[in-house]
Amino acid sequence: MYNSSMLADYIEQLYDTFRDAVCVTDARGVVVLVNRRHSELTGIPKADILGKRVQDMVQNGIFDIVLNARVVNSGEKVASVQHLYNGRILLLDGYPIKNAAGEVVYVVTIIRDITVLSELREEVTAQKELLETFQALNSDAAMPDAVQYPRVLQSQAMQRIYGEAADIAGTDAMVLLLGETGTGKDVMARHIHHLSRRAEAPFIKVDCGSIPENLIETELFGYVPGSFSGASKNGKAGLVEAANGGTLFLDEVGELPMPMQTRLLRVLQDWEVLRVGATVPRKVDVRVIAATNKDLEKEMERGAFRSDLYYRLKVAVLTLPPLRKRKADILPLAQGFLTYYGRRYRKKARLSEEVEHILRGYAWPGNVRELENLIQGLIVTCKGGCIQAADLAGIRPEAPAPEAEGGRARLPSIEGRSLKSIMKEMEAQVLEAGLRRYGSIGELARHFQMDRSTIFRKVRHMEGATRPRRGKGKPRERSNGDERA
Repeated sequence: MYNSSMLADYIEQLYDTFRDAVCVTDARGVVVLVNRRHSELTGIPKADILGKRVQDMVQNGIFDIVLNARVVNSGEKVASVQHLYNGRILLLDGYPIKNAAGEVVYVVTIIRDITVLSELREEVTAQKELLETFQALNSDAAMPDAVQYPRVLQSQAMQRIYGEAADIAGTDAMVLLLGETGTGKDVMARHIHHLSRRAEAPFIKVDCGSIPENLIETELFGYVPGSFSGASKNGKAGLVEAANGGTLFLDEVGELPMPMQTRLLRVLQDWEVLRVGATVPRKVDVRVIAATNKDLEKEMERGAFRSDLYYRLKVAVLTLPPLRKRKADILPLAQGFLTYYGRRYRKKARLSEEVEHILRGYAWPGNVRELENLIQGLIVTCKGGCIQAADLAGIRPEAPAPEAEGGRARLPSIEGRSLKSIMKEMEAQVLEAGLRRYGSIGELARHFQMDRSTIFRKVRHMEGATRPRRGKGKPRERSNGDERA
C-alpha cells in the first residue's frame, strides 16, 4: 500500500540523485530544501543556505538574480540566467507549487550549469571571427604560387643570406629584414616561414604602410562587439590573432604610427592581444618577421621609431643586397620570370643577346621587383618569339664612369689651366657618359631636364673640338629628335 509519509523520509536523498541542482523555497523566498548538486555548483554548504532568504543572498552578492518573487507573482514557470560570484553561469527554471486554492506555496528551481556551453560558444565565435578574417584577408592572394617564384642563388651574397635564413628558420627568433624596396623581403619572409616548424600554420602579411592610420589598431588587434559605431555585431579578430600558431609578417614596420608601436611592443613582450573595447587580453603564439627599407637607427634618432621596439625586433637581422650588387643573379632571375609568366600567360619568349647585355648593365633602381614587372610586361606585349632591345622602353646599360687607379673617377688635370677649360672638359665627360647611357640626344635632354637644342649644340661643339670641321656651315638638327651618338 502507498505510504506518502515514508516517501517524505527519503525526499532529500531522492533530490541528491538528480544531476541538476535543486532549490526549493517557500512563498516568502526562504530556502527549505537544496540537494547536494546545488552545494557543488554554488560552493555554499546546505547548512549555510537552509532557512535563509534568497533575496538576502542577492544583496550580499552571492547571487545576481532570484526567481522566487516572479514565480509567486505570476503563478507561471519563469526562466533566467544566473551569474555566480565564482564565475559559473547557471540556467534557472522556476516552477510554482500551488495549494488547493491555486496559491503558490513553494517554488522549485531547477539549476543547470551552462558554463561549459558558454565557453564553447565563445570558442566557436572566436573561430568564426578568425575564419572571416582569413577569408577577408586572403593572405596568399597577393603572391600566388609564392614558393614557385624564381629563387636565384648565383651570387655569393645571396648564397650566404639564404644559408643564414635556413639556420634562423629552425628557431622561433624574431627576424628583421632590411634592404631597399623591391629586393625581395616578402619572398624571404615566406621562405623562412616555409622552412620553419610553423610551415603548415598561417602566414599573415601586414602591410603597415598601406593601412589607414585610423583603422590600423582594429586591423592589427581586432575589436569586441559594440566597441565603436559601425563595428560588426559579432566583433572581429585582428591580424595578430589570425596569425596565432603561425608567422606574422610586418612589412614596412617603420611606417607604424608611434601609438601602434607601443601596442605592438606590448604584444612582443607579453604575447597577449587586447582587442579594442575589451578588458581581458587573449594569449597568442606567433613568430614575428619584420621588414623595412628605412634606416631604423636614424628613425630612432629623430624620434620616429621606438628604440625599445627596435631592439626587441633586432634579434636575427638579414640585409638583402640591391640587384645592382648581385649582377650574377640578373639574367638567371630574368630567365626564371620568363618561364614563370610564360606559363601563366601561355606564351613563349626568349631574350636576344643585346637585351641580355642591356639587362646586365642596367642599374635596376627598383631591384628585383622592377625586373619582374619588366619581364611580365614583355611577356604580355611581345608579338614575336624574341624580345629585342627596341622593346625595352627606357632601359639602357649603366655608363661606366671614367676611372683611374684605385677605382676612383678620373678628374681633369688642373695644372696651369683655367677653371673654365677644366669645367668644359668635365662637361664633355658627362655628356659622353650620358650619350652612352641613354643612346640619343633626345633621351639625354629629357633625363638632364634641358632643352634638346642646347644639348645638341654642346655635343656638336664637343665633337668640333676633338675633330676637324668638314665645312663652314652650322650643323643642322635632325627633325625626328633621335640623334644617335
